[in-house]
Formats: sequence, C-alpha cells, structure tokens
Amino acid sequence: MNVFVAGVHGVGKTYLASHLPPGSGLNHTSASKLIREERDLPTWGADKRVADVEENQVALAAAVARHNAEGTALLLDGHFVLLNQDRKFMPLGAEVFKSLHLSAVILVEAPADVVASRLSARDGGQPDPVFLEAFMAKERSQAHAVCGELRLPLHVLISPSDAEFEAAVQSSRQQWQRVVPST
Repeated sequence: MNVFVAGVHGVGKTYLASHLPPGSGLNHTSASKLIREERDLPTWGADKRVADVEENQVALAAAVARHNAEGTALLLDGHFVLLNQDRKFMPLGAEVFKSLHLSAVILVEAPADVVASRLSARDGGQPDPVFLEAFMAKERSQAHAVCGELRLPLHVLISPSDAEFEAAVQSSRQQWQRVVPST
C-alpha cells in the first residue's frame, strides 16, 4: 500500500519526503513525475497549470500499479486540487485516489505567507497569499471529503518538523500493517 502526501505547491511536501530516513519501506516520488514518465511528457512550467487532467490521472494510476506490481510501496506526493489553464480550482474525485491503493494520507499545510515566500524563491514572481489561502482551504476540504469517502486515515500536519513528518509516515504504515498482516 502507498501513502499519499498532499498539499499545495510550495508547502514542503517534497522537502519533507526527501528527508525521510532510509528504511521507511516507501519509495518517494511525485504524482507529476510519474505522470510525465508514463505519458512521456516534458516538465510543466512554473505556473503549475494542468491540461488533460483525466488522461493524467489514468497515467498516474497505471504508473502506481506498475510500481506496486514490482513490489514497491510509494510515498507519493501530489494534490487533491489542481489548477486548470484558467487558474480555476479542479478538485480530484475519490475515484482517482481509490486507484492509487492508499493506506493513509498526510496533508501538509503552512501559513500562506510562508508558502508565498517559498514559491517566490523557487519559481519567481509574487504569489498572492489570499489566493494561496483559498487554494489551501480547497485542498483541505477535498482531502477530508476523499478520505471520508474512502475511509482513509488523514493526518494533518502544519509546518511539521522532519521528526513529526516521519512519525506520521510511520503511523500510516503501522495502520496499514494492522489491517493487512505480513505473510
């Protein structure tokens, strides 16, 4: 089973996942990386707008299934809400996440001004903290809706330390192992 690490762009998902000590039993990757590899696409631009949402989700499910079939459990970072070409929020439905074989979800959040500063340093420009706050609220709402529908444990972490993130990942793995004992 896989653990999904969610949150808006710039909240720290990839940073936290990349600092997880070896031995977690999970291979870290991002949903966007798996989609690009599966669809043989170039990287997306700094604006993070997404086209072909449905095709991307089919590609993601196929890539996750392939990794799992090879015996690799994933720590997959991604989003519950995407931005379309018009910068409109596009919540992803539970069916997308059901196909990812998740055991738990970790939602990472941070203050909007912190996220704006990180995005500005990483991508340039002046991200709007009000827009980011609305984006985080949509992400949080969709995370609760999807996890509720799929009965997935949801851990919400606000500006977590590496140790807090590691504890949430380990808790997620332990919950799954209690449900599906090893043979």
